[in-house]
Amino acid sequence: MLKKLMAKLGVGAAKVDLQLDRSGYRLGETMTGVVRIEGGNVEQSISDLSAVLMMKAYVKGQEVRKAVQLYPVRSNFTVQPKPAVQEIPFAFELPEGLAMSTPSIQYFLHTKLDVEMALDPTDMDFIQVLPPEPVERVLQALERLDLRQKQDSGKLTPYGQEFSFFPATQLGMPLKELEVIFFSAPGELKLLVELDLATGFLRREVEYKAEIVVPQGLLQPGQEEELSRFLLETIREYANNPSVIPYVSMAAYRQGQYGHHSHRGSGMGGMIGGMAAGFLGGMLLNEMMFGDEEMASEDDMGGDEGDDGGFDFGGFDEEL
Repeated sequence: MLKKLMAKLGVGAAKVDLQLDRSGYRLGETMTGVVRIEGGNVEQSISDLSAVLMMKAYVKGQEVRKAVQLYPVRSNFTVQPKPAVQEIPFAFELPEGLAMSTPSIQYFLHTKLDVEMALDPTDMDFIQVLPPEPVERVLQALERLDLRQKQDSGKLTPYGQEFSFFPATQLGMPLKELEVIFFSAPGELKLLVELDLATGFLRREVEYKAEIVVPQGLLQPGQEEELSRFLLETIREYANNPSVIPYVSMAAYRQGQYGHHSHRGSGMGGMIGGMAAGFLGGMLLNEMMFGDEEMASEDDMGGDEGDDGGFDFGGFDEEL
């Protein structure tokens, strides 16, 4: 009787330990492993065993945690006293549209063993959300060009995850900063970029927006140098001759014409990190983002002076 009472209070109760086969997975991949349950001092009835993928983000200096997805594992079973051990395999699909792991965005699996009439044993395991291979290749290509990521690179904006770079060496163009949001769709990868250029005698900063469509052939293994060369030539041409930047309707991306809300099942593709931005945006929209401001509706293709905020689609430049 004493052992049962103590187990209800968590002393000598069953223990749960989720064990991942790998520490990191790419967007859309399946996380695999086992949930290991060690029996305690007494037999215990389990009503539910589940894991929740949690996102922890630092937004404007505040830590925010948000549940991303619940993964049921097993329900209504019994854990025998020690030395009994159960290992339950699992396969959890990592959702599309999540932001990649960065110093300011982290993920973990919170595992819970729901014990009837007792304290619930839990476990927490951090997991790295890795970029899709095409995105990883572009990030590596930019690094080869000596474009270094800024300290706050990878932050969330209302439109997806934004990566910020500065040139560590002279690249033959007046580039001060490059901001990139990735848009992926079947058969293509687009970079929505903002180029911050130092122009004129006073070297005033002016922003220009552009879309770069990366040829699929350059995203294949063995094409690393060609990919870097393509990106350098395209960025250099735009930076040195802003008048040649082709028009692209940023409002179309904002309004979802290009599949911005693909995580809801459109299958058209979407912004990398758009799902995560939606999670946080829904919770913090009024309090931390807009205030009394409204998003501008008109397209804005560039030529904005003095704006050092986040990626600006149509005049809105607030990060989450």
